Amino acid sequence: MSVLDVLRDAAEEFLATADRQDVAAVVRRAVARLAPRRGGSPVFVDLFPPTGTPPPAAVRRGALVVDRELADQPDLADALEVLSAQAMLALDRARLNTEITRHRDDHLNALVEQASDVILIIDEDDRIRYASPSARILLGTSALSGASLVDLVDSSERRQAGYLLRYARSTDASAVDGGSRADWTLHAADGRTVRVEVSCRDLRTDESIHGVVVTLRDVTNQRRLEHELTRRLFRDTLTGLPNRLFFDERVSEAIAADAGVTGVLLVDLDNFRAINEALGRETGDAVLQTVAARLRDTAGGFLTARVGGNEFAVLAANVAGVEIVDEVAVRLTDALAGPIFGDGDMLSCTASIGVATTMNAGTAEELLRHADLALDAAKAAGRGTWRRYDPSTSTAVSYRLELRSALRQALQDEALIVEYQPIVALDTGRMAGLEALVRWRHPTRGVLSPGEFIGIAEESGLITPIGDWVLATAIHDALEWQPTGPGSYPYVSVNVSVQQFRSSGFVDTVHRLLSEARLPPARLVLEITESLLLRDDDKVWNDLKRLRQLGIRMAIDDFGTGYSALGYLRQVPLDIVKLDRIFISTMASSTRQRELVRGIVQLTRTLGLTVVAEGIETEHQRAISHSIGCGYGQGYLFARPMSHRDAIAWTAPATGSTD
Repeated sequence: MSVLDVLRDAAEEFLATADRQDVAAVVRRAVARLAPRRGGSPVFVDLFPPTGTPPPAAVRRGALVVDRELADQPDLADALEVLSAQAMLALDRARLNTEITRHRDDHLNALVEQASDVILIIDEDDRIRYASPSARILLGTSALSGASLVDLVDSSERRQAGYLLRYARSTDASAVDGGSRADWTLHAADGRTVRVEVSCRDLRTDESIHGVVVTLRDVTNQRRLEHELTRRLFRDTLTGLPNRLFFDERVSEAIAADAGVTGVLLVDLDNFRAINEALGRETGDAVLQTVAARLRDTAGGFLTARVGGNEFAVLAANVAGVEIVDEVAVRLTDALAGPIFGDGDMLSCTASIGVATTMNAGTAEELLRHADLALDAAKAAGRGTWRRYDPSTSTAVSYRLELRSALRQALQDEALIVEYQPIVALDTGRMAGLEALVRWRHPTRGVLSPGEFIGIAEESGLITPIGDWVLATAIHDALEWQPTGPGSYPYVSVNVSVQQFRSSGFVDTVHRLLSEARLPPARLVLEITESLLLRDDDKVWNDLKRLRQLGIRMAIDDFGTGYSALGYLRQVPLDIVKLDRIFISTMASSTRQRELVRGIVQLTRTLGLTVVAEGIETEHQRAISHSIGCGYGQGYLFARPMSHRDAIAWTAPATGSTD
């Protein structure tokens, strides 16, 4: 091997040296190849003078020291000179790298010492070999050496923690991003529970680390804030239920899963607006909270959300069939039919429910739209009921919109008529009065009952002019009725809506109509609903007193379906209480219901009020109503609503009095 080859190989080896020992080893190998051995012993060579011999100033940075006889060989002198220069450069580079490494380590140590994040180095058994000083603050102790990192993790997350550490050591983890991340819940030595963001990096091949570096960042407050923001984003603050945004996302997910039939049930409280306006927002909020709890408890684990002011929704996701969705609708309807008690008062807050399923819808938007249409159909059918969407539902909604536009014209064209239903004494059968009931003679759909258009009239603002017209017509018609006995004439009972009663000048209008017709005020009864009395409104109370001062009698209609505060009966200027038909229809089959109604009747009679039982259809119902103290009754058993002409004829043969 030539001298040039030896020097070239030495130069390459010098590039890989890291310290003085490495450089000396390269020099010895090179000299051994350049010079012959003497007696099997290597030629003496070193980078510095022998121990104890102070080196001359010229060689203090480093020099090649060899036997004199080797240095005296002319053919090796140049090669040794070159080798010496290469060795000096290698030593300079090694010293420079050592200095850089020292400064780097000092800098890194300073960063680790001052870092708020906890830096751990763990061994192959997941035990902590090193913990930065910040561990004492986060974990409540600095005595972590030898402790199992996994044991510090909450028991519910230990399995995932172990998996993360194994994954961090895997080739896949390095290939993806050089590390692994997760969130853990740790239990500190002082009893605190902290949430940390964890990042792991495998540095087992790093000579200064030889382990997996785990960084823990305290994100307890951050995660708490994120949770609160998420709760506010997806939760209704009043009821605690999920909101529309959350509900709509779950609907989309359920449809995407396509694992069965998915149904949406939209629930709208029928008379909530009256309660909220009359009793105030605080009571309205309490009602919403009670309704939310009932829906959640009744939904059977299905997602329940508040999606509007007084609108809720239930998601029956991926169930076995449509019949399950229908069963939920029935349960919800029944749950909301019961009274809501608060402060000694009883509120009734029935609901209309629209149901739609993926049997007729392929997207979330279509499913929700169908549920809306079904809800409109349920409202059109009356309170406290539910409807499931079918292709004809769209027709029903269109029909409702058509009626709304046609109702105003009907009022102008005098297409509305008034029919009358007798109110009779339960003991003698004598007629005491007749209730005026408005009908709509539709040009193509025949005669429509109040339930088919009164709701539309309220929504469109036509209820007041319609009510005024009915009142004027009824007063005029009552003049033609025959006396029921010597000096005793039947009264006419007219329903007055909340909007009509609250309208400007209502009392003056009533007074004027009576004066113009010359009908005695005692022959007029105004039926109001309980919702009118929900709030301590001075104007309402004053108007009630003024009407009674005129000699007009006041009746509470459908008692028991709204704000049934029995204590109010002692304060409100009333004369008649009309029990809702639901009481009458259930008394025959429920002894408990019968006793409840008996108590109400006894209280009203004690207060000097007349009780009328509505909706009597059988002789058995008449007998029960009479037995519990009802003085009067109204219903198909006695007569169906009739025209004014028939009412005149119906009163002619009757004799008797109202009291």
